[in-house]
Amino acid sequence: MLNIKVILLLPLLVLIILYLPKLRNRTFYRLSLIGISALGILFVLFPSLTDKLAHFVGVGRGADLVTYLFITFFFIAGIAFYSKMRKLEEQQTELVRKIALRDAQKLNHP
Repeated sequence: MLNIKVILLLPLLVLIILYLPKLRNRTFYRLSLIGISALGILFVLFPSLTDKLAHFVGVGRGADLVTYLFITFFFIAGIAFYSKMRKLEEQQTELVRKIALRDAQKLNHP
């Protein structure tokens, strides 16, 4: 039977190996990926650390703390992705308008 630590560490290591090369010139994202993965690896290897950290911030268990952080992170990420999607939609709309106006001018002035 596989140890739970191996099961939890493998996706974190695969994440680093697969995505770090794709973030060539994006220093902030690279550091974020490394930091979050390193924190995940640290919490997997030393689970008592999450309990100590949880007690320090006033949460009962380390698992609860990780869950709260996970929910908060995905809420913030969802808002960031939504904001980025809206910006891309606005840019796309502006581009389509410019192309339509350009093509309309070509049709009117042969």
